[in-house]
Amino acid sequence: MSSTLAQRMVLFAIYAFAGWLLETSYASIRERRFVNRGFLCGPFCPIYGFGALLIIAVAERVGARMDTPWTRGLVIVLVSALLVTWLEYATGWILDRIFHRKWWDYQGRRLNIGGYVCLEYSLLWGALAFMLAELIHPAVLLLLTPLPGWFDMTAAWIILLYFAIDTGVSASREWQRKHAASLHRLKLR
Repeated sequence: MSSTLAQRMVLFAIYAFAGWLLETSYASIRERRFVNRGFLCGPFCPIYGFGALLIIAVAERVGARMDTPWTRGLVIVLVSALLVTWLEYATGWILDRIFHRKWWDYQGRRLNIGGYVCLEYSLLWGALAFMLAELIHPAVLLLLTPLPGWFDMTAAWIILLYFAIDTGVSASREWQRKHAASLHRLKLR
């Protein structure tokens, strides 16, 4: 595994955890009880990790090409909003097709597509992308920089093993839930 890939895996885990924290806090406050958001059993929402890596890649490429901060910020917001919206749609659609369940549903919101995405949240993702690219990610890199060279590689292997196990356990749990629901429907007939 290359050191670049190892660092990206560490960043993926950091942002997947931050996304889970954000989602779980928001849902728990709204419902006034603990709500574990996301597909995985553990405290990670991988869609946030992938989204953050997309945003970071966009920001790196835009930063190399844009001279003015205002233009750079606008391009980051717009391109990231489009990419993250596409990621949210694809993830929601795939999870729905495989497990016949929606982890989020924007049906009641204006300008939604299949309940998987909506304009309101696309704009929010654009604003969060700007904050990530300009404030959060540089701070995270400052925290990771003083760590010894072997840290990323060791952490990456642990992260890979963890996500493989959690994904397997979580998928199995969902398949069992789906199967139990199908059996329940058959018994009701």
